[in-house]
Amino acid sequence: MKKLILSTFILLFACISSFAQQIEFTVEAPASIAGAYGFSSTNDVAGWGSPDLTDTANAVVDTLMFVEDGTTGTNPQGNPISQEGCFPLINDLTGKIAVIWRNTCQFGTKVQFAEQAGARAVIIINREPGLVNMAPGDSGAVCTIPAIFIEDATGAIITAEMANGPVVAFIGSRNFDNNLSVTASDVILPEASSIPSALAQDNSEYEVQIGSWVINSGNIDNNAVLNATITSGGTTLYDQSTASTPILAGDSAYFSLPTFSQASYSTGMYNLTYSVDTTGDEFQSDNSVSADFHISSTKFSNVPLDSNENMVLSPHYRPNSATGSVSVCAPFMDPNASRMAAMGLSFSAVVSGGDLSNRYFTTYAHEWGDVFADLDDPAAAISIINTIGTGEFTYPNDSAYQEVYVPFVDPVTLVDNQRYLFCVNTFDTDVYIGFDDKLDYNQNMTNVYKQPVSCVENNGSWYLTGFGSDVTAGISVELTTNLNVEDNELSNIDAFPNPANNIVTIPLKGYNGKGSINIMDVTGKIISSKTVNANDLISVDVSDIANGNYIFDLKLQDGRSTKFNIVISK
Repeated sequence: MKKLILSTFILLFACISSFAQQIEFTVEAPASIAGAYGFSSTNDVAGWGSPDLTDTANAVVDTLMFVEDGTTGTNPQGNPISQEGCFPLINDLTGKIAVIWRNTCQFGTKVQFAEQAGARAVIIINREPGLVNMAPGDSGAVCTIPAIFIEDATGAIITAEMANGPVVAFIGSRNFDNNLSVTASDVILPEASSIPSALAQDNSEYEVQIGSWVINSGNIDNNAVLNATITSGGTTLYDQSTASTPILAGDSAYFSLPTFSQASYSTGMYNLTYSVDTTGDEFQSDNSVSADFHISSTKFSNVPLDSNENMVLSPHYRPNSATGSVSVCAPFMDPNASRMAAMGLSFSAVVSGGDLSNRYFTTYAHEWGDVFADLDDPAAAISIINTIGTGEFTYPNDSAYQEVYVPFVDPVTLVDNQRYLFCVNTFDTDVYIGFDDKLDYNQNMTNVYKQPVSCVENNGSWYLTGFGSDVTAGISVELTTNLNVEDNELSNIDAFPNPANNIVTIPLKGYNGKGSINIMDVTGKIISSKTVNANDLISVDVSDIANGNYIFDLKLQDGRSTKFNIVISK
């Protein structure tokens, strides 16, 4: 089965390692910020000369220190350019762990200059949320010290404390006698991260299988107990533990727990947490895995949603060989799909070294005609698709990383047990689409449900499992149970001006009556609610709303409705 090699925006990377149960990055002191933090490392990409961090002899524990190369000015994030380490350093880092801001130059260049200044290891801080793997570039092969990459929020915590005094960190692996672990690739997840309540009315329609592998990474044999809980709204709905089971040192065992099943399901956010007994465990940072999922009124998604039902996305990817069409897709199939119609989909994007202004995207609903039972079926492929829904979106400004909603020109009615692909498409070779890399559907795809979760098209070639089980397409599909939606959907609304200053005009030829508008920001928060009167058009005063990208949710008194994007720029 084909698997596509991915590219994160600006540089090319491979998939981030999930081997975090052995390699760790922890702040040792001060106690106020001590603990383990997420990271990627030079172990994750071929081509580095850096030592193997899984070998305990290569571990580094030392004080953190910013690099200085003497360059003047500040970067777009407001940090000193001199601390990007893109030129030979002017400060002595002997015996220190170098701290460097990510920005314009290659990762290998930064690490090489830090090593030449005496650093024992390097920490590179991202300029945005999420983690990427560090390509070695031209200099990585000659580097002989390890480096890790942390996201901006982690960097903010650490650098704020560095301003107050010494910060000591550990990078590498430690040798433990007692160390049980559970990782993201080992657990069974809900089949989707969000499913509409109309498709999950009771336990005959929706259940969650529960189970996970447990790894004994310690030096001695141990006994393991796996627990799983599911909570929602502060209430524990599921709490089950296995019997204590022996696992030999260096071995693993699979634990199965009862299925999560309810007579009915309330809409809202749920949390599934797996944990292995920590009694006597010497390294507890790898003892649990947690994932949120939703029973939603309207949303289908394989990536997690926040409390406002917006996608939680981190990296932005594209195929590293892309020279033309790229489609990023969420597959969908349900035995009760005919209860609903698809209204549109949401995605996010970013441009490498530029902005999204005037960039054009097409969204598609494809009927997927290949017939196969699961991913083990030799017939599993994407070779027969029929486009049944389309939408178009041109970015009015640079709304990088922000989720945008694109309605289909006409609602898409669905058929029971029919496979569909909901996709966003671009031909721009410098555009990267949002993904999630926190969840890993490995167990779902290989051992349990065995269904595709994320699909990618590159220059006409389709990849059934996309970039892999741990990189999931950031597509959220808006569904409705109103099957007369063709009569109720307002189509081809062309509100103007866009961008708008003080007034947004919405043409509604032939309609005279009342309506309501909810104006939402990109997080889904309602910024303003207005009752409006229409006489062939609606004029909406937005003079009190700050600059930004907004979703207008319009509902007319006659039952028709629509959503569209407006940029406010004053």
